[in-house]
Order: sequence, then structure tokens, then C-alpha cells
Amino acid sequence: MFRDSLTHARLKFKGFFVPLILFAAALSAGRLYFFIKYHDTYSGIDASSIAWAFVQGMRFDLSTAALMSAPVFLVLFFPGISLSRLLRRALLATLLAWYAALLAYNFIDIQYYSFAQRHLTFELSNTWRDTGVIVKIGLARYVPEFIALVLFIVLFGSVYIYLAREKKRSPLAAPGGYLASIAVDAGVFLAIAALTVVLARGGVQMKPLSIKNAFSSDRIEVGTLALNGIYSTFNTLYNNNEDKNLEILRRTSFEKEADVQGFIVDRSKEGAAEGYPLFRKFNYPDGERKNMNVVIFVMESWSAKFIGSLGGKVEAAPFFSSLSKDGMLLNNCFANAQRSYEGLSATLGSLPSWKKMSLDQGGLLYQTRLEPAVSSLKRYGYETIFVHGARPGSLGFDSLVKRFGFQRHISRDDFDDSGDDGTWGIYDEYTFQKADEEFSKTREPFFAAIFSLSSHTPYKLPSKEFEHFGSEVQYSAFLNSMRYSDHALRKFFEKARRSDYFKNTIFVIVGDHTEGHSTRESVYEGYRVPCLFYGPGVKPSVDQAVASQVDILPTVFDMLKVPAPFTSWGKSVLAEGERRALLPRGDMFVWVNGRYMLVTDMNAPMGLYDYKADPARDILKDGAESKALMEEFQQYLKFSYDLILSNKVRPPQ
Repeated sequence: MFRDSLTHARLKFKGFFVPLILFAAALSAGRLYFFIKYHDTYSGIDASSIAWAFVQGMRFDLSTAALMSAPVFLVLFFPGISLSRLLRRALLATLLAWYAALLAYNFIDIQYYSFAQRHLTFELSNTWRDTGVIVKIGLARYVPEFIALVLFIVLFGSVYIYLAREKKRSPLAAPGGYLASIAVDAGVFLAIAALTVVLARGGVQMKPLSIKNAFSSDRIEVGTLALNGIYSTFNTLYNNNEDKNLEILRRTSFEKEADVQGFIVDRSKEGAAEGYPLFRKFNYPDGERKNMNVVIFVMESWSAKFIGSLGGKVEAAPFFSSLSKDGMLLNNCFANAQRSYEGLSATLGSLPSWKKMSLDQGGLLYQTRLEPAVSSLKRYGYETIFVHGARPGSLGFDSLVKRFGFQRHISRDDFDDSGDDGTWGIYDEYTFQKADEEFSKTREPFFAAIFSLSSHTPYKLPSKEFEHFGSEVQYSAFLNSMRYSDHALRKFFEKARRSDYFKNTIFVIVGDHTEGHSTRESVYEGYRVPCLFYGPGVKPSVDQAVASQVDILPTVFDMLKVPAPFTSWGKSVLAEGERRALLPRGDMFVWVNGRYMLVTDMNAPMGLYDYKADPARDILKDGAESKALMEEFQQYLKFSYDLILSNKVRPPQ
């Protein structure tokens, strides 16, 4: 009887380990595919580091398998459940379907890396409404990979079913009757629960496995190879809901608040409310305010690397380059973003988009009092318009622009079908022309933002006449789409110059984020976007200092001498003193001070780059000192989180 009970328990453990190890092995196969697909990224990394990444990756894969399997295992191995053959089959089928969905998600993550140079984190919660569009793009662009994915899942499912059938031949109950069976099952259940916890936390060490364990190498790429997209997404979403983790960043004193505020507020001509250091206003008399229109073009995936006036060897925006000669061009402007939603939040809301901070993640910022600059302009009679050729709910923009105070949202619904690209919405040329028509009949002053979409994958063009770059040119599909968007800009300005509103308008043209795959050679180019201020009173110049998207609205208010209060994490580029930039990098950050870019998590540096000397060389491993930059970054982050946790961004009304 004892031997039979032991056999029953062994079969139970087999039912636990086999699907878990099979799924972990499938994730490891995905890592091998990732390595082969992006082998050029790892060409300069030694073999021992690559091997370490694969070994460490097994820990993450086993942890992922345990975390993702736990809910089903909890029911499958609960004492007494195994007595029902029908229920067991249903649970095993559910687990197989869940595994297949997760493998598809991991495949999407591997493709996503080429755009963002990081694994998926919050994107799932923000893009679910665009699932149809995303699947359509994926099927069109990744046909061979998609077929391979289907075959892989079929193979995985076949092995899984074969092993599950093997298990079904085992006895359903331990010998000795119902009570004996329950006793054996209870012991097995407790053991399996303990094993699941150990595997999920990555071992029996004091601290559980976390994303930072992947980045113990001096090369960020090695850490990326060790991770998988399922783990990074789960880890980020889980931590986002744990406010206790934010308490670690609370300031213990306010002694450096003035220093941090100085990176953001120009105290020589701005005043901030007592206890609310980011609720500020310029000290201009109301009589000096310029009653001018503002139009901000946010250009999808525009990268400084491909613009001649910004040193690009390939010119994908000739009109922008020619226009920049007559405006204020920011040579070192960085996107506070790796996604469009983040870029829009930073540009139109002057808000951060770091971990736990972006509005599309819900939580903290949604419950924080803000005074968006766009809303602040309404007191002067400004009409506010947001123009985007996609459908209203695309990428979550509809709720975002409402939060910022935009009164009108012109979207795909306001166009006929003649200019539809068949994927995202209306081609840029038609969208920009529609914007000009709306501006011409809108009462002045107005504040408008136009978000482009034609330079978004799959990079569709209205006709072959816009195929300027041949297939022999690297990234030709993206470059042609970017050049088409530049053409749309040219057409807009040609028409707008004949309109009455033009001579009374400040224009800003800025990229929302870079095109990740083509800018992955350095952190510097991975974030550097074009930014141009153009209009009456804007002196032609090139600003070499650090700037980022959150600085745009403070600069506009400074130019127009607007004395209205607003909340912002940015600083006018016309202001005196130094500026800093804090950029998101998945669960990490990039802190920019002068010529240095520090890649770090909340506690320790991961890389340091001098972009003026060699933007691709990590000088941290050469012994470069990062302590001062790290302390400055931590103070800035603590300052920001403290204001949000205590809801002191804007005073209560």
C-alpha cells in the first residue's frame, strides 16, 4: 500500500514538473530565436557573457513558468480534484490554451524589441483596443515568422498532449480509500505549493528574483537577453500596484529640494506656490502677454539621426532641415518616451512617463491634481484642438487629450475614406490639410496639436512616387515614410502661409520618439528627436544644451510671456541655468546631465555614456565615476515621487 501511495505521489509530481519544464523550455527556445534575430547586437560581446545570459535566463523562464502556471496548478492539485477525470482534462486543456497565448505574447515581445530596444512592460494595458490593427500589421509584416510561430505552438501542443495522455493512464486515486487518497493528495499539494513558491521567486535566497538580477553584467544587452517579455510585463504590472515600493523613494529631508527645483524652474523669472514647487507661473505682467496661436506637430517615430540639419548622414526630412534655418533648433533634444503615448504625455502635458508615472498606467498620476498648460490657456479665450488621423480611441489618445484640456478632437471619423491608409487611419498629407482648414475657420487665439501617423509601421505610402530610397538603403521603408511625412509638412506650410492665422502663430515640430530598430547603436541616438520652434519673433539659432519634450510647453509660455499658473516637469529652453532630462527605459531610467547619459535603475548604475566623445562606448566599465550623477538622479526621482505620493503637484481648488 505504501509503495502504491508513493507511485501515486510520483505521478502527481510528474504532472507538475512536465508541463512546467516544457513551458520553460519553450521560453528558452524563444531566447535562442531572440539571440539569432538580433545577433548583430551581440557581435561585440564575449561568449562567456552570452552563456551567462542563457543560464540566468533559465531562472527567469522557470520563474515565469511557475508564476503563470500557479492558478491552474492550485486547482489541478488541490486534494480531491484529481478524482474527477473530466475536470482534470478541462484544467489541462485550459493550461495548454494559456501556454499557447503566452508563447504568442512572447513572440510579439521579440518583434517589439526591434522598435523599442527593450521588452514589453505596460504596453498590454494601453494597446488592447488596437489589437485588430496590430494583428493586421503583424500578419502583413511578419508572415514567415508568424507561420513559424504557429508551427512552434502546434509542436508544443503536440508534445504537451502526448505527455498529458501519458499521465491520464495513471491511477486517479491513491490506494486505501477516499481518506487515504485525500491525505496523500494533501501532502503532495503542500509540497507542490512550496516548490511553486521557490521556483517563482527564483530560488531559496533571501531576496526574490527581480529584473535587476538580469543586469549584473556591464552590458545592458546581456541583461535583455536573460529576460523574457512575459516576466518583464508581469513584474512591471505587479510592482505598479505596490505603493509600498514607492515609499522607498520618499525623501527623508527637504534639504535638496531647492537644487532639484532649479533643474526645472527658472527662479529668476518664475514663481512657485508654497509647498507646491511644480505649480508655477512666469512673472510677466499680463499686459506683456502675446495673444498668439500655437501649433505643435508631434511626428511619429521621427529620429534626429535621419535629419540633415541635425547631422544626419541620410536626409529623410529635407523640408524640416530647410525650415530649421529660420527657427530655433534644439540639437540635443531627447524624447521622454519610447512609445507614442509617453511622447504625447511629455509634449502636451509636460509630464514624466517613467515607471509608475505614465497616465496610461492609471493609479498615481490619474489621482494627482494637475494644472495642464493647455487648460491654463483657456482663461485667455484659447480654443484648443487635437488632430489625429486615427480613430478616436487609438492608443488611448482620446482620454489623454481630454485630461489635458483639449476641447475638440478631430479624428478618423471626421474624414472620408479617400485618404485612408488601410491600417492606422488617414495619410498625413490629408490630415495636415484638414488641420489647416480647421485653423482657418477657428476663432483666434487657438492652441492646436497635430499627431502624425504615416511614419508608423507598416510605413504605408499613398503611391510609389514617394519611394525615394531604394531597397538597397538600410531602413528604406521607414525612411520613405518619414520623407513622406516631411512632404506632408511642406504641403501644410505652403498652404498655411496664405492663411490669416499663419503670421500670428508659433509652430513647434517635435518627434514623439525615435524609430527603435534603426537607432539602436547608442542610447544617445535611441532618444534624440528633432525639435524646432518657428514663427514670428523666434530668432534663428541652434541650441546645443540638453532639452527634452517636457521643456516644450514651458518654452512656449516663456515665448508668449503667459503669466498663468501651470504644472510642469520641464524648464524653458530660454531660461538661465542648467537643464536635466530623465528618460524612461522600461523598468530603468536614463539620466541626462550635460554630455553624460546614465542608465540606471532606482538603486545602481547600469551604464554611463559620454555622447560627445563616443555615444556607443560604456565608460562605466572603464572606471568612470558615476556617484555624483547617481545621487543627482535619485534626488530628482525622490523629489518627483514625493510630490505625487503626497498629491502636492497642484494645490486643491
